[in-house]
Amino acid sequence: MCNDYEQHIAWAEYCRMMQLLALDIPTYQTELDLPQADDIRISDPAPIMRAAGDTIELTRMTFAFPPSGPKGGPIFNFRSEGRNVSNSKRCLI
Repeated sequence: MCNDYEQHIAWAEYCRMMQLLALDIPTYQTELDLPQADDIRISDPAPIMRAAGDTIELTRMTFAFPPSGPKGGPIFNFRSEGRNVSNSKRCLI
């Protein structure tokens, strides 16, 4: 997994994609919920999509998993083979 990515999807394109997929966007969402960025690095807040009732909302989460202990650093490379992470509140980029 990378430790840096960029986000250049424009709000209008996001709305078109969601419409093509027949997925509703909450009425309170705006282009401010999908900021463009040349660099999103470990520990930066970044937009994610998640289910919210009958819609798919954009919200912000920290990029990387929290440290496993008080002295650990953020985890950004995670082997998932053979693991059940369905209830872990994690997202995939």
